[in-house]
Amino acid sequence: MIQKAADVKLKVLPVLATAEHLYYYEGPCRFGHGEALQPGYDRLANAQKVETFLEKVRECSEEAGGIELMEPVYLERTDDWDNHEAMWEKAAPSARECDFAVCMQGIACDDLIMEFGERFKKPIATTPISGFSGTITVATMKARTNDYEAYGFYKWDDLTRTLKTLRARKVIQTTRILCITRFGNPTSYSSVDSFNSYEAITAKLGVRFRFLNLHEFFDQLSPAVEGGNVTTPGRKTPDLTEEDLKKAEAITDELIAGAEEVTMDRDKILKSAIAYVMVQKNMDLKDCCGFTMPCPDACSTRRLNEIGFTACLTHSLNMEQGIPSACEYDVDAVLSQQALIAVSGKSPYMGNTCPIPMEKGHLSARFATTPEQLKKLEALDDNENLYMMQHSVAHRRIHDHTKNSKYAVRNFAIDQGFGATIRYDFDQDAGTKLTMCRFSPDGSKLFIGTGEVVMGGGYEGNNCSQLVYFKVKDQAKTWKGQCIAGNHCTMVYGDYVRELVDLAESLGVEPVVAD
Repeated sequence: MIQKAADVKLKVLPVLATAEHLYYYEGPCRFGHGEALQPGYDRLANAQKVETFLEKVRECSEEAGGIELMEPVYLERTDDWDNHEAMWEKAAPSARECDFAVCMQGIACDDLIMEFGERFKKPIATTPISGFSGTITVATMKARTNDYEAYGFYKWDDLTRTLKTLRARKVIQTTRILCITRFGNPTSYSSVDSFNSYEAITAKLGVRFRFLNLHEFFDQLSPAVEGGNVTTPGRKTPDLTEEDLKKAEAITDELIAGAEEVTMDRDKILKSAIAYVMVQKNMDLKDCCGFTMPCPDACSTRRLNEIGFTACLTHSLNMEQGIPSACEYDVDAVLSQQALIAVSGKSPYMGNTCPIPMEKGHLSARFATTPEQLKKLEALDDNENLYMMQHSVAHRRIHDHTKNSKYAVRNFAIDQGFGATIRYDFDQDAGTKLTMCRFSPDGSKLFIGTGEVVMGGGYEGNNCSQLVYFKVKDQAKTWKGQCIAGNHCTMVYGDYVRELVDLAESLGVEPVVAD
């Protein structure tokens, strides 16, 4: 099954710790007069407090989104200071299932919340309704050992923000990336700045990687033959079926029908659509929610040319659905996209990213920037802090992740006309704020930058000539931050710097913010 980031739910468990006096008396553990001192009164007061607490947690959960609010667990005691094992046995199934425990407590109950954290090793939070008890629990747990993840909230808004962050963290930790590989290297020959150790990334971030041989995948793009595929003779393999072909044909027809312009024959678009359908099929079989495959490493086999497709369309269609998907076997870019999807819910874009510096009074051209585009950039009122992001994986939902924008379909390969690419005119997004990010190759840092779209380029072109130009606040600082991360940055529209910083810190990753 392909579990998108949007499908991931944070399981939140309300933990209700209450105390009840069994006798009439007053003193340092009990204040009040009249009925408030009578047996049974605490039960009524606690019930009202519970109702208020649960309503506030529901409100925060709804505002955060992506939260599965579990049935509450009750930790109840009397002024006998009872703490029965049966209570913990009853709480255990829910405690083991939850991702995050949000606690209600008060005087004479702090130790129960602490014991919950000690027993079940789940992140816990105290809330405004707990008053000063929140500092008691959080401070004590943090002082005992770093193994305890405890939060103290004095405002409900802070709970909402943390729920969003922890859900995003869960998205990262449950990410499984399908890697189609040729040589078995951790990186492609064109993306040596990707994660240099999958084992280290799994240990640090929880991300898992699933692998498929490039030639086995190529063989799957054709209907099954008697005797099995060349690379796996005699084995039953998930080759192209009639149902798969119908899906690809429907995608092809939909792309052609909705495009402003199409420069390819239907049969050549179909080849790329088949590749997308088969990638989806393998992702589903391997329970993956992200994808990458090499570009030069695959191209040099000559089988892309022989079959007549590129992976560009696959990446575009994945990204517009909120599935991270990156060129050049760049698993780092896949996870960076996933981080943006997790905090924004939007469809990302990725590409070669670099500054366009001013040198001796003129902008310095970069790959895929034409003389005409350079003239437009030089004519801008402010061209001191320009940047570019360039690849052939634009898609229809960059600006609005809920509906398609205008687009064209053009061939990647110029001479032979194969390899469908979606072209999106970034000119229409001038003035739009964007946020970009990329993990460092060891996963220890997250580069975060912002910009504002200036114009587009390459809409009428082929191959990797599609660009978005944007201006940043400080080109040198952005470049310095990018140099700890690498080339392929990923971006979404909007400002998500704070959310990315929160996510990085929750993962134990150092945020490196360019602004």
